[in-house]
Amino acid sequence: MTTAAPSSDIAAFWRAFADAQASLQAQPLRERVESANVLIERHLSGLALEMSGGEDDVVVGLIVTAHGSTEHFPLLMQVVAAAPALQSYRVRAFRERTTEPDFPIGMDGFELATSEVLIALEQDGGQAALEIRFGREIPSDYLDHARNMAFIMLDHVLGEYDFAVKVGAVDFVEEPVDPQAQWVPLSQLPSVFDRYWVQTLGRTGDFPMGEHDWSSMTLAFHAQPGDEAHEDDGEDDGEGHDQPEGRAFVTINRSANPVAMRADLPYALVLDLAVGSGDALPAVKALQDQAATLLELPQLGILAYTMTRAGRRKAVYYVGDEQLAKQALAPLLLRDEAESLELSMAYDPAWSGYFEFAAH
Repeated sequence: MTTAAPSSDIAAFWRAFADAQASLQAQPLRERVESANVLIERHLSGLALEMSGGEDDVVVGLIVTAHGSTEHFPLLMQVVAAAPALQSYRVRAFRERTTEPDFPIGMDGFELATSEVLIALEQDGGQAALEIRFGREIPSDYLDHARNMAFIMLDHVLGEYDFAVKVGAVDFVEEPVDPQAQWVPLSQLPSVFDRYWVQTLGRTGDFPMGEHDWSSMTLAFHAQPGDEAHEDDGEDDGEGHDQPEGRAFVTINRSANPVAMRADLPYALVLDLAVGSGDALPAVKALQDQAATLLELPQLGILAYTMTRAGRRKAVYYVGDEQLAKQALAPLLLRDEAESLELSMAYDPAWSGYFEFAAH
């Protein structure tokens, strides 16, 4: 399920904020931020407000942030989408990358600069993993401080969305584990990270054209509830045969990788249909393929993978707008083949469902 809030709560917050504009403008910027956060806390939980600009700016940036908590990102987007025209503020979603990534911060008498934090990139499933070491000696009493400060710096250097969604494991090391790893100061990370995302991970952001590249695998599931699936070393059963208990047949759209984790495709839309003993399989596949066409032609979404298991076939599409996607598929959902349909939507900006299989 997606995280949401009653539209009435969002509307109430923006009414309160609009009504308070005059009193906010009379306050120094720091106090203005504090007052604005009192307003949002009264109506919406999990979000905060920041402001970017100078004391005397007529219009300042009003940033809605979830402090990197992805579970609150859908609510954040709802709030930004519902923002009214404000005379003194320009509303933006997420804390953006700093334009000056070479900076120091201090904490409890200890100072650390981004140029003194060294980063190496490697792949972590579909995400980028970060290894971190310090380019100067850190007193043992301040090691925890230094690590906390590095996380704060990363959020500012990469931006809230990229750090929360595109970055996987973050490990601190004393010495380089891989002698071939390329280390870069955090102050220079943004351009290096972006090149890695495109050139190494293949995330160009370009929607695939023409025939897509598909691969398949058969999975065997452990007997205990909650255990994860593991790839079976045996021959694929194929979708056209009854799947034995504990087996699943998965097809993965490798062509979806370039748009994986694109910020405008964060929702996993699932069309789950019964195939019974297999007689209904061709009709179900045709319906799910037609759904892909309806979403992919206008680039509303893309079919990422399918799973056939226990008499049902699940097709998972990553889409940007829940309502537009459902409207596009509405004619299909009225057909006889859709009688057993189970439709669901989940917020999955890191495409974790896709990379559970695509990372193999």
